[in-house]
Amino acid sequence: MIKNSFSNLLDEQGISIDILNNLARETGLMERSRSITATDLLFAICIEATSGTVSYNDIAAQIESGGGESVSKQAVWKKVNSFCLDYFKKVLELLILNKVGKAEVAKLRVSGHYKRILVQDSTIIKLPGRLFDFFSGVRNQSATRCNARIQGVYDILNEQFISFSIDKYSKNDLEAAPELTLEQGDMSLRDRGYLINDEIQRHINAGADCIYRYKNKMCLLDTVTEKPLNLLAMLEKKSSLDLKVKLNNKEKTVVRLVAFPVSEEIANKRRMKAKREKKLLPQPNI
Repeated sequence: MIKNSFSNLLDEQGISIDILNNLARETGLMERSRSITATDLLFAICIEATSGTVSYNDIAAQIESGGGESVSKQAVWKKVNSFCLDYFKKVLELLILNKVGKAEVAKLRVSGHYKRILVQDSTIIKLPGRLFDFFSGVRNQSATRCNARIQGVYDILNEQFISFSIDKYSKNDLEAAPELTLEQGDMSLRDRGYLINDEIQRHINAGADCIYRYKNKMCLLDTVTEKPLNLLAMLEKKSSLDLKVKLNNKEKTVVRLVAFPVSEEIANKRRMKAKREKKLLPQPNI
């Protein structure tokens, strides 16, 4: 991706060069005009990060090839500091907020129903193999791949990150889930990777709400008979569901289950993903 395309992509998200420069000044990244601009640094680090391992030399070369001035690795090293981290967080916060929509956030804030709406997710990044002992990853007889897992929690209502961490690859979402501090009046939004019955009960105990995507083969019970529900059979009769069910835990926690059809485009993407994952599964010996 060339620099102009990168800038156009940011413009489409409502983030102009002027906004980036203002953020750079607010965070202390750029106090006055320098050979390395905030936009050049953002572009170079983002592009190089897609290739995995990033060095100061690589960033400096990318800045120059992207149309910026020729800079040294020492100059880049001086800029990659705590101010740079704050700057990247602010840019990421803007991207998230623009995706959600300021008007929708304002409605939620005015309603006063929740004090915080927390979105938690994680992603995996590749690291040099020499860091394997610190971050773990995947190792077999022929290769060693070092990975790290980034966890982020963003408060939509207050427009700020609650936490941001880089952890070992072996620390999955289920292990990270209980570390989220909950307060009365919170709403948390998480993917199925964080879903366990204990976490739902923990939200209820804290006076907080939560929304999860359904995890396949998760056992849900009828609220009266407490017998397992056959969701597939129910959805074959009705295209959508909105009902109370019980979790198969000690407390028999009552939750609301909502199911509705997705668009054909999303359905086709999920079918392709399911087929791809099925091919990756080990085949039994016959």
